[in-house]
Amino acid sequence: LPSEASDSNLLIAPVPVVGAREEDELNAYLRDLIRLHDGHERRRLMYVAVTRARRTLWLSAAPAATADGVVKPDRRSALSVLWEVLAGRFETVGDGAGRPAPVARTGPVQRLLPSWRAADAPPGVAISRLPAAYLAAETTEFSWVGETQRHIGTVVHAWLARFAGEQRLPQPPDGAAARAAVLAALERAGVDERERAAACDIVLSALGQTLADERGRWILDARHREAHSEWQLSGVSGGRLRSVVIDRSFIDERGTRWVIDYKTSAHRGGGLDEFLDREIERYRAQLETYRELARGLGPEPVRAALYFPLLQALRELA
Repeated sequence: LPSEASDSNLLIAPVPVVGAREEDELNAYLRDLIRLHDGHERRRLMYVAVTRARRTLWLSAAPAATADGVVKPDRRSALSVLWEVLAGRFETVGDGAGRPAPVARTGPVQRLLPSWRAADAPPGVAISRLPAAYLAAETTEFSWVGETQRHIGTVVHAWLARFAGEQRLPQPPDGAAARAAVLAALERAGVDERERAAACDIVLSALGQTLADERGRWILDARHREAHSEWQLSGVSGGRLRSVVIDRSFIDERGTRWVIDYKTSAHRGGGLDEFLDREIERYRAQLETYRELARGLGPEPVRAALYFPLLQALRELA
């Protein structure tokens, strides 16, 4: 119960006796309080709902009619809050029961000759690409990595795309401002606060390693022809209509079109070449799809590869 001295006062009543003919006064009082509270809450919600309208408010409802034809909404409904005032404003719309079905009007009937045959349908339109808005992008399976590692990759991809859009590549990000920006990006991505600092170190390392790598700077160079970052591309590959997002694509100085996917994998133990070989095999199907779609863009030869920012390594698909 509301109280002037505190938020509320606790009021307890025993559970009604099963089979009792009359309800205890205290239980009846509590029941009435709950009913009153629910009524006030319905009024509050209805007020909030109707006052959101800026110019026009339309109310529609389908309350059941009683046996004598009287329409009265359930007292527990939001409509009951306004019914006393607005009942006369509602227009009753019949359900059409008992009305004869409309007779369909047809044009003149013409008898066809027995030899008549329908014309052949025109051939279907060959589809090579569709706008990305009509297709769901196919994402790579990330079940083998943790959520934080996936978010690290997302942030690294976003920063590399930003670098590639600049006329002159910047120096490796350093200092408090860069760290604060990366931490904010990781927080927006949903990285747990306990893992955020370590994840930030990995992101800054990946960005710094890429900008310090000759091949990394070559990949991000904005002077390439037909350079794209986070490029949405759709088309037919392997007999299926696909939509993909290619991290980086361009035509180099020799006239070769590259499609490159970034991987923020870290190498732990074993030989580096063996690790890169395993990674290229892991993503072979994905790169082959990229390469096949890119071949439909022009006569240029197409090469597909993975680039590893943390390892300063580029591994091409054979």
